[in-house]
Amino acid sequence: MDRTHGTSTLAVFLSALCILSSGWLSPASAMDFKAVKFTYYLHDSFVPPNVTVVVVAGANATLTGVPTLGDISVFDSILKETASNASAQIGHSSGELVSLSDPAQNFITFVQEITILGYSGTISASARFNFTALSWEVGVSSGTGSFRGAMGYFRVTIVSLDPSFPVIKYEANLILPRH
Repeated sequence: MDRTHGTSTLAVFLSALCILSSGWLSPASAMDFKAVKFTYYLHDSFVPPNVTVVVVAGANATLTGVPTLGDISVFDSILKETASNASAQIGHSSGELVSLSDPAQNFITFVQEITILGYSGTISASARFNFTALSWEVGVSSGTGSFRGAMGYFRVTIVSLDPSFPVIKYEANLILPRH
């Protein structure tokens, strides 16, 4: 009886070893990753008829007034190659912005659909940030298409806070699994 138990344990061990060495089930640490960096620009419009940001909730909330806790804006902004409004469109950034108890603090969650040379898909991100800062970071949580399995962050910088047509720079710093 002891011999049978030892033989079956050895058989299970050898089977597991064969499966792991075949690559069918490979450990995550063996996965191959690549660093990807690129820059693009978000263009908003607060002027009809092409408005890209709308306040949907809040007491006396406006896009240009002082925000209060709970003000919620939704957006579907245009992404372009450069800060110039004449540059090529490469996608959209859609999500929501929530004002926090400190009027300068906000919480943002969004999905960006991006098509650039060699890459096409969506990137999901969220962060708590202060609009009075010139720059901040937003954590990337996932992606689809060419960005499937994305990790990393965006460095976000204000280029122009023109009350009608603000422009924001995104520097993507991503780690992507090789597919």
